[in-house]
This record gives sequence, C-alpha cells and structure tokens, in this order.
Amino acid sequence: MQKTTVIKDRPLVGVVVDGISSYGRGILRGVMRYANLERRWLLYKDLRHSLNSMAKWPRCDGMIAAGVTTSRFDQIRKQYKHCIFCSGKGDPAKSPVVALDDEAAGVMAAQHLIDCRLQRFAFYGASLIPGRFHGFRAELERHELPCTAAPVELPSEAEWLSHAKWPRLIRWLQELPKPVGIMAGDDTMAHDLAAACLEAGIAVPEQVAIIGVNNDDLLCESAWPPLSSIEADYSRMGYHAAKVLDRLFAGEVLAPEERLTRLPPLGVVQRQSTNILAMDNPDLADAVRFIREHACDPCTVDDVLRVVPVGRRWLERQFLTQLGRTPHDEIVRVRIDKARALLLQPDMGLIEIAHKCGYSGVANFHVAFKNLVNNTPAAYRRSARSGQRREDR
Repeated sequence: MQKTTVIKDRPLVGVVVDGISSYGRGILRGVMRYANLERRWLLYKDLRHSLNSMAKWPRCDGMIAAGVTTSRFDQIRKQYKHCIFCSGKGDPAKSPVVALDDEAAGVMAAQHLIDCRLQRFAFYGASLIPGRFHGFRAELERHELPCTAAPVELPSEAEWLSHAKWPRLIRWLQELPKPVGIMAGDDTMAHDLAAACLEAGIAVPEQVAIIGVNNDDLLCESAWPPLSSIEADYSRMGYHAAKVLDRLFAGEVLAPEERLTRLPPLGVVQRQSTNILAMDNPDLADAVRFIREHACDPCTVDDVLRVVPVGRRWLERQFLTQLGRTPHDEIVRVRIDKARALLLQPDMGLIEIAHKCGYSGVANFHVAFKNLVNNTPAAYRRSARSGQRREDR
C-alpha cells in the first residue's frame, strides 16, 4: 500500500487581481502555473479585490497583487510580511515589483506604426502610463518624426459609460492632421478611441490607425475595426512574481537590482486598426502588402515581382530607400514575427512552427530566427514561459 506524502507547513499565498481583465487573469494563470509545478502552495484568490476590510482576509504567508491602486497595495503590504506588486506603478523600495517594460512597449508600438509608413503620430493616455508615452515618443524622435499627446484627460469610471468626454476627444481627433497613427496607453483606451472615431465618422485605419497594449482579445475583437495591440503575456509576470515570492519564503534577501523586474513585450498582434500602408507609390505599397499577406505561404521575391509589374532593381532600391531593408529582409521579418507568436503556443512543436512560417525545415528556420532575434527558437520559448529574458550563448 502506497503511503501518502503529507507536505507540512504549506505556505498560504494570497492573489489579488482584477479578474475582469485579461491582465489580472494572466497574472493569476502565471501564479497558478508556478504553484502547480511546486505543489507546495495553497492559494487564496480574490478576483474582485473589493473587500472593505483587510481583517476579512485569512492570514496569508505572502501576497501577489495586480490591477489594484497603489493605495490599496499599501494596505495589503502593511498586513503581510512578503508582498509582490505586479504593476509599473510599484515602488521597489517598498516591495518587489514585476511589471511590463512600458518603455519597450512604447518603442515597439512606434516601430509598428512607422512600418505602416505614417508620418504623423499621437498618444492617448500619457498621464496614466507615462513610461509607454516616453518610449513611444523617444523612438519617434530617433526617426525625427513628430508626436503629440492628447490634451483630453482620461475618463473617470463613471464617464467610461456616459461618454461625457467624447465631445472633447472627438474634437481633438478631428483636428489632428491625417493620416495619423495613435498609440493608446492600453486596450481599454484604444477601444475608447475606436468608438469615438466610429461616432465621429473618422475612418480607421485610413485616417486614424490605432494600436493598444495588452492584447486583451475580448476588447480588441469587440472594437470596430478590431484593434492591433502589443502582446504582453502577463502570465509571465505572475510566474516570475511567484518565483520571487518563493525566494523570500526561503529567507533570501533580494539585491537592489532584483527588486524591480521589467519584462519585455513579446510583439505586435496586428488587426484591422493598423492595416494601412501610407505610401505615395502604389506599386511599392502593393509589394509590401503582398509580402505581409503571403510571406508564410511561402513566397519569394520572384513571387512578388509576378504580382507587382516592376523591375527587381527598382523594387530593391525602393525597399532600401523607404523601409531600410530589402524585399527578402521584409519576407524574413514577417515570418519571424509570426514565429514569435506561435512559439507562445505550448502544444505546437518547432517543426510545425517552421512550416507555418514558410520554412521547409527546422534548420533554415533556426538560422533565420537566430540571425534576427539573437536567440534560438527554443531559448526564446523558454524565456517567454519562465518570464526571464535569457540570451543564447
């Protein structure tokens, strides 16, 4: 007869998240994934974070919080010995912080809108998430491109439903020179922008291209048109936060640089809201559009030339002048961008991913991925799963 192993002194870990958002649910998934691997923790979950009194909470050994205000987290922090805050607004001097690299998300959004060949840019929500605005603006400045911040304050909780600030928001959108690419601080703000554009009869993406952050599929797909977004994969943050908490349970003292972890965004998930190529030359626009739609079929530069009636030398010269890369480079970039997204699917093997991205074998896929990402596909997948950015040496 087998003996049942009893684990003594299991730590009780509280998880306080906003269960409505994909952000909060992602954090919880990551914590649960770590807890299930260790099989030592007991979890107490509050998906509403609406308890009026902390006295109603059980005596947890540690807490992980996300999607709560800093004042609410300060309440939590005073009650429990070990607390991790999954928020860019956290203060690592008070408690360890695990958050998205907001500046990197801003840079990635700017690069995506620049690839749409737009020349005018704006940001909605700078006061709420300044790091994303700073990264967005800095990348545009590096390309000597202008950026303006929306003068409209973000709506309060009640105003999200009443649309009381839409007249000011619509007036600002109408006054912007077109076409313009706008980064919203997150998908909620991007959804608000798209709805305001629809109300005002402003075409998206032809006049206003919109990109958000978090890739909340419900928000992105319910907007019209569906919204492009930066993929953060917050489950990585939950996993990493749990790992840090386990170190604290073990009595480790974190070095100052270990008290703040910023995880890089994983890439752009493009939907219709940025499906635009603002190019003066229609042949060049058609060539770029064909590559972005068919790179993984697979296609070659010869396939592009069969569709677009131009010469190879002209096409090469225009790509280098306008995009800073060759047609072949653009084909590889599109394939590897898709590969990054597919590598997040745990049930998909490297052979299948290689084929879906237009490669006949894993070896060619491995070389192309390593050259562009400076990491192997397998190492990139491990990094995304664990929440730790590792370089392949």
